[in-house]
Amino acid sequence: MSGTQRTGVSIGAMLLIVGLGCGTVIALAPDIAAGVLVLQLPGVLAWLVDPTPGRAVGRTMLLFQGAASIRPILSIWFACDGLNACVKMALDPSTYLVVLLATIFGFGLTQILPIVLKLFDEDRVRKRRANLQAERAKIAEEWDLDG
Repeated sequence: MSGTQRTGVSIGAMLLIVGLGCGTVIALAPDIAAGVLVLQLPGVLAWLVDPTPGRAVGRTMLLFQGAASIRPILSIWFACDGLNACVKMALDPSTYLVVLLATIFGFGLTQILPIVLKLFDEDRVRKRRANLQAERAKIAEEWDLDG
């Protein structure tokens, strides 16, 4: 199977399904949708402007932000009463700060992890080269080769 072939639902169909779901939530509970929108806005904006292939940085930021906003979304779902109360709960400094820090952590991870992996790979290559040179020197000594 080539890299361009996919199985399952296409991206267009997935966006349609997500759009219909979001539209349904907005129609049925606009106050809750406004609170959730406020919590998810930084990650969505980052995803929209992400220039990386596959929007990898934006997806990672959304993943971390989504994980950090589960509890605030549940509290908005069960405890808010009206549009102003929902948005106020979402914009509570401690809640919003945690969500923003998770988003920033996701961004930092996408920037630092490739550098760390490259350093580990370079160290692995350096050790492998040293082992091969030692093995070559040993073979050259056994066969009495001029190296």
